[in-house]
Amino acid sequence: MKQGLLFLLFALSVSVSSKAQQFGNEWINYNQKYYAVPITQTGIHKIGYQALVDAGIPVGSIPLNTFQVFGREKEQPLYIPDNFNNVLDPGEFIYFYAE
Repeated sequence: MKQGLLFLLFALSVSVSSKAQQFGNEWINYNQKYYAVPITQTGIHKIGYQALVDAGIPVGSIPLNTFQVFGREKEQPLYIPDNFNNVLDPGEFIYFYAE
């Protein structure tokens, strides 16, 4: 009886500890493409249409509501002024806060 209880406690502790492990990459959706943007100082940043095009990002085919910015494994809120066509156009920017 004592061995069975000990095994049960061991099995429960292993299952709880294995579920508690996190590797810091749980936010990654491997079906999406990601681009890195270096941030050198804390504040509000903006990324323009031309910078994205120069980086090889097909901005004309990406709806504005699908853009995401992640920092420190968390999604950051975006502000994207639009002329109501739901795509980023020349002269438009994506604004976000980053540390």
